[in-house]
Amino acid sequence: MNNIEIYVDGSAINNENPNVQSLGGVGVCVRLHDPTHNSVEGYSETVRKDASIPELDLGKITNNTTELAAIYLALEYVIVNHDTIRKLYGDDTAFKIYGDSQYAGNLVFGSWKPKQNKQLVAEVKDLAKKVDFVTWEYVKAHDGNVYNEYADYLAKSGAYNRTPLPFDEWKTTEF
Repeated sequence: MNNIEIYVDGSAINNENPNVQSLGGVGVCVRLHDPTHNSVEGYSETVRKDASIPELDLGKITNNTTELAAIYLALEYVIVNHDTIRKLYGDDTAFKIYGDSQYAGNLVFGSWKPKQNKQLVAEVKDLAKKVDFVTWEYVKAHDGNVYNEYADYLAKSGAYNRTPLPFDEWKTTEF
């Protein structure tokens, strides 16, 4: 079986300071691998109060809302690329999203009920229902998983509105 691993992370700089607008970013690291091939793609988005992901209203930019947005973008990636990936890797290809936010993962894929961000959670859950073959797994943050660390780097790059390095370049300079 071939696996598509998607690592997600959200970042909200100035999240704790009510006097400064938060800088939000989302990172999605896609690892496509089978026994003979391995490649990593990275996607970074900048999210701001007035210039967010067009189809998704994050409301206040927080760590929680950017984590939810990261899952949303990962699900969009699967929807857009599903047929192509299955043609290249086979019909038994497994898609799994890994994230370091138990909050976001359990709201979207588990049984937790939102107390805040209800509309955002509903939108992400609705998208997840369209790709019910995607699974979720929690991964501990900053614990040496190179793909999760890259997703973190991508999210921070988005928050600071910087163009991120490709994975192979980042890995040799950052990790």
